[in-house]
Amino acid sequence: MATRTREDRRLRLLSAVCLGLPEAERINCGAHADFRVRGRIFAYFLKNHGGDGITAACFKARLGEHIERVKQSPDRFYLPRFIGRRGWLGLRLDQGDIDWDEVRALAAVSYDLAASKGRRAPPPLANALTASLLIRGKPPLINISRSPAQMLDGNLLHAGLLEERGDSAQPLRPTALPEVARAGGSAALRSRR
Repeated sequence: MATRTREDRRLRLLSAVCLGLPEAERINCGAHADFRVRGRIFAYFLKNHGGDGITAACFKARLGEHIERVKQSPDRFYLPRFIGRRGWLGLRLDQGDIDWDEVRALAAVSYDLAASKGRRAPPPLANALTASLLIRGKPPLINISRSPAQMLDGNLLHAGLLEERGDSAQPLRPTALPEVARAGGSAALRSRR
């Protein structure tokens, strides 16, 4: 009769977090496991990786964030061997209580970094507004309405309404270079011919 080995409780909980993301899958590699989206790894469960004696969940981090977290809390975070220098962050699962909401947040960021462009979340509203302000050339007074009915393909740039100092509301329309678009056939292009 075969004996069943008990799976580590921390691995089960990490699996529940990571497999809750769209199209995520788990692949076991001995005592380790990795979590992937469309073949790209976004999280690891490492147990005694490289003989370090640490049990951890590892996630991709935004540029420089992994180093800042290690500096702020070296007892909870570390740079994993081999992958730490490539932007990965280790969260120790063998040190006291684990904040699983924090694990969910780290997994979501890592998932977004690893997922294909079609799966990524839309850019934050601040970036869309910043781009709009740069395009228009002057900082208008902005009043954005965020009702879900106005969302168009998850893009707030098209859904928002811009109100400039009493003018009527008009939808935001991004244009790369308004001066070139108005010129039609550019004289600079004709002179090169």
